[in-house]
Amino acid sequence: MRNNFIQLLILLYVTWYANAQSFVIQYDYSKHVMKDSTRIVSQNTFLNIEENHSTFFSEAPYLADSIIASDEKLGKKINFKSLPADLLGCYIRKKLSSKEVVYYSDEFDEHEYKYTEEPKFLWKISKESKEILGFKAYLATTQYAGRNYKAYFTSEIPIQDGPYKFFGLPGLILEIYDEKKDHHFLAIGISKEKKISIDDRISTRKYIETSKSKFVEMRKSHIEAPMKRTFELMNNTQIYEKRDANGNMVDMRKLLNEMQKKMIEEYKNENRIEL
Repeated sequence: MRNNFIQLLILLYVTWYANAQSFVIQYDYSKHVMKDSTRIVSQNTFLNIEENHSTFFSEAPYLADSIIASDEKLGKKINFKSLPADLLGCYIRKKLSSKEVVYYSDEFDEHEYKYTEEPKFLWKISKESKEILGFKAYLATTQYAGRNYKAYFTSEIPIQDGPYKFFGLPGLILEIYDEKKDHHFLAIGISKEKKISIDDRISTRKYIETSKSKFVEMRKSHIEAPMKRTFELMNNTQIYEKRDANGNMVDMRKLLNEMQKKMIEEYKNENRIEL
């Protein structure tokens, strides 16, 4: 009797949530750092669901902005290398009514881009289920961007949304991961209060609008020559040597070439969510 009463309270609570159309799901996002690596890193991510759209993002940019603002207020020198790294490298905004996903890049230094797509998720729902956060979640499978995914969704929260770009199941996705578990999203909390937001960062940045195919090509070019712009600036100034902290002359071309080779190797082994 007591369990039935608790379930009723949960159902009423969730129904109120769904009707309000404004709540937050916190996911733990974990990934293998590099291809075929055993080292796993993780980060808090948030799905802010509002009346007509949702926004998915990592906490890292928000934390970085807070640290920078605090250091500037205290007059401290900002140590950019110590700032938390964003494992996602993007922000995702969805308009479920039109099945539209807007991708905002957060991975380039000079320019950031955005593109719109309408991904077609072909879900296969099974009877297999498990409990997540007290909700009964059913297994569904799909394919996207070169990976096979398993997802657990609950129809007790009648919102057809989920982490990253995923949506389209008859309920909220509480867990989703690819078959190798290279990328894994797991809901760890649901709240009515918006803990953090990335809206200001999106609205104040100037994104260059492009298509997904062009964005993929730009990323490919960047991976092949990540310091291209730096070399162009150096050639414009024709300053090829610089003194280091010890007063020794350093060949900037040689130094930048070594840096670029290292970056290219890291990019090649990077474990991207979209293959």
